[in-house]
Amino acid sequence: MKISEAFRKAGRVYFGHFGSAVGFLVIELCLTLMCLAPALFLTDGKLTVWTAAMIPMWLLIMLPARMNAAEAMKDALNGGSLYSGRLADPARYGGKLLSGLKRLFFLLIWSVPLLFCAYQVKIHIAGETDIITLLEIIKDNFGGGNTVQGVFFILLIAAATLLVLAAGCAFHSGARHARAQGDPKLVNGHHGKIMLTWLCALVTLLPLIAALGILVLRYAPALGNPEELISGSAHLPSTRISAVILAAGAVLTVPLLPLRSLISAAFVDGLKGKDA
Repeated sequence: MKISEAFRKAGRVYFGHFGSAVGFLVIELCLTLMCLAPALFLTDGKLTVWTAAMIPMWLLIMLPARMNAAEAMKDALNGGSLYSGRLADPARYGGKLLSGLKRLFFLLIWSVPLLFCAYQVKIHIAGETDIITLLEIIKDNFGGGNTVQGVFFILLIAAATLLVLAAGCAFHSGARHARAQGDPKLVNGHHGKIMLTWLCALVTLLPLIAALGILVLRYAPALGNPEELISGSAHLPSTRISAVILAAGAVLTVPLLPLRSLISAAFVDGLKGKDA
């Protein structure tokens, strides 16, 4: 299947049955908020430790739920409904959980560069290291005596590690949809186009990407002089306006999230017909 065909097929399901897409989105949001509910313990210092409950809740609820969502998308692409009992189907729970844990393990491997960099950051900011000392370390070790150049180099390293993780997400993006088709090996030999499909589907995140781009442009002048930023003498844009911009981008993006997943599901669904 061509990527353009996957877009068209996903678009027909999403826009042609928009009510079902909204119902699907509401169920997924409710499950997500359910898993994030322990974060409310952060409001009480004595209960902060209980926020760790988010981890097992996410693993036990969201991993199988993602498989259920993939099965619902498969049905919708073949004449069924995106909003159905599939989204809460407890059948084969163990297999769904195991499949999700397997993909999570692979993503952890892809995230090794990011985790290593995070560990290095923790080492350098541990103890009594203040921000001025940290900037001096960055200037001497990464900037060749130039703080701005050092900060820019650090940002490039961070971006590279995030790109590696994004590549892993793209590589494995078709796995749950292949399993929903009943053939986990369906994606073998097609990972290149699956990754390209995942990348093209990021167009559905355009409102959020645009909002982040605007924020970067707003804060770029201040970030160009880290010393003034640390000393508090830098002129920063209005935080309230920045929050509104980010919130607007997020609100406009959320309704398009099912479409992004549907595009990958449609491509994998097309592979089934091709292989047959």
